[in-house]
Amino acid sequence: MPSDPRIALAISALAQPIAEFRALVQGALTQVDAFLAAQGATPDDEAERARAELGAFADMRIDAAAFASLFPKARRVDSDALEALRRATAVLRAVVARGDDLFKVVVPSGARLGTAVNAALGGVGRAFGAVMLAEVVRGGRYHAAQHDRLLDEVEFLAWNKVERRFAPPLIIGVDGADLHAGALTDFADGREKLVLVVRGPCGPAPLARCITPGTLVLQTTDGSGLDRVASFDGPAIAAMLPEGAAAFLHDPLGGRESWQRLTVTHLPDAPKRPIGGLSAFQIGEDLRLLGDLARTPFAVPAAGGAATPAVGASDAVDKIASWLLGQSGLSGQA
Repeated sequence: MPSDPRIALAISALAQPIAEFRALVQGALTQVDAFLAAQGATPDDEAERARAELGAFADMRIDAAAFASLFPKARRVDSDALEALRRATAVLRAVVARGDDLFKVVVPSGARLGTAVNAALGGVGRAFGAVMLAEVVRGGRYHAAQHDRLLDEVEFLAWNKVERRFAPPLIIGVDGADLHAGALTDFADGREKLVLVVRGPCGPAPLARCITPGTLVLQTTDGSGLDRVASFDGPAIAAMLPEGAAAFLHDPLGGRESWQRLTVTHLPDAPKRPIGGLSAFQIGEDLRLLGDLARTPFAVPAAGGAATPAVGASDAVDKIASWLLGQSGLSGQA
């Protein structure tokens, strides 16, 4: 998976949500480092730090020790709280050290997709616990029996609303035969972004059943549309599929009705053979569901008896009225 060029494409496309998560972790780490440094600081240390922060221009003009004394001192905490804070710091540093690998998941052949995603998010979720533990210690509210569990792995379904809003995106390598997309709906909340990079044959419309009114869903064969996944202010599920698969975008901001939100640019024929554990019937149902959701409620007759789908009810009224006038021979008469 790491050598697949689609991984680099997805990482680049998701740069903004990745940066937001990193900023959360790095900001907490900076605060923790400053708090730990202040625990053993002497007045001379504080003066030296103030002198460095004021810079050369203030040297010989401002009394650094007097300047440092103007600010409240960091709360002093006991040794148990300090040890807990150091454990939280270790978790945050480990998250930072993983770099882009933090946002990649490889699902082994034959493994369950939902289980792999849940495990990856559970590990990352320790960062949220570390941030909370640091705040508790800095606020002087630390109690070991109550707060040490914050560093345990916590599955996504136990995350709170704020954590789900700051959930890190994941790029997931998975065999097409193991792409049972229904498991992904458990993670469609907050601003979670999941991008599947599919290896080998798969059904042509595996994400059709992930479409819900508030979830952005994308299937692409060339990476187009990933920028919309990154910028969407809500949950998003995308898949980069082999050539020949259905290509579509379901954008919740497109309108109230499913046919207004769903744009299908390619809808292939249903395969006649099973793929992985999915039968030909199940695969065909995905394609039929996609077609039904995209179908407009009006078909307006056009020249030659062809039917042209309208873009909306009001537009359909105008087109039907125009067609009736044309059929009656009254079109164009004053």
